[in-house]
Amino acid sequence: MIWLSCGTSTPEATQAPDPYQHIQDEQVKRVLGAAIEKAGGLASWRNIQSLRFQKDYALLTETGDTESAALQTHTYTFHPSTKVLMEWEADGKALTITYEDGTAVQSIDGKPDPSAKTQALIDNVLSSTFVISVPFKLLDEGVQLSYAGLDTLAGNRVVEVIRAVYNPVDNASHSTPDTWWHYYDAKDFTFLAYMVQHADHFSYVENLSFHTVDGFMFPHERKSYRADSLRNILYLRADYKYEGFEVEKI
Repeated sequence: MIWLSCGTSTPEATQAPDPYQHIQDEQVKRVLGAAIEKAGGLASWRNIQSLRFQKDYALLTETGDTESAALQTHTYTFHPSTKVLMEWEADGKALTITYEDGTAVQSIDGKPDPSAKTQALIDNVLSSTFVISVPFKLLDEGVQLSYAGLDTLAGNRVVEVIRAVYNPVDNASHSTPDTWWHYYDAKDFTFLAYMVQHADHFSYVENLSFHTVDGFMFPHERKSYRADSLRNILYLRADYKYEGFEVEKI
């Protein structure tokens, strides 16, 4: 996956070429265009100056025990420069992760945490920002997109599928060699779910409900499952709830 950016609102950006022109697959253009409009529209997305929300999550073991949990506040600032701030409390201490200029630092009660691994922090930030920015993020050049046809999810929900391949060998901005399948409702193009093939496992994630804020459709409740290659669920890996979205535009 790669870094999230909302783009700019400069005259040059307004007059930029068709953002879909690098996509060769016409079916991908059709589905992605409809999904982006459903999610709030590309022009509006690129005019976001800052985005703030709360993320309440719990990671679970295969036996259902809680591995870790936190209530975090995320603040993403895009202008005049791109910054990410993640804040939460654990064991009575205030923790933060700050991302800027391609690096990340974790602090505990305002002091840098020397035990934190920089790459792990960056991966954490990239993962969090990436999933909140789909489907807009699929417009990034270097992502190999293809149309994977129709599929049916649980509850007889018919979806159109876009396959996205990330290859760090071919693109230095890709952090991991993942393959994603994005599932959009075949009727209204709501982003219902996605599956990811990581190096050693598959994850299947469902968006169960949504918030609509300033015209944008953001996730509300989301569940992540460890799955097999056929999308059969093995166990619940994580529970997420997103609240309190605040959008500031340029």
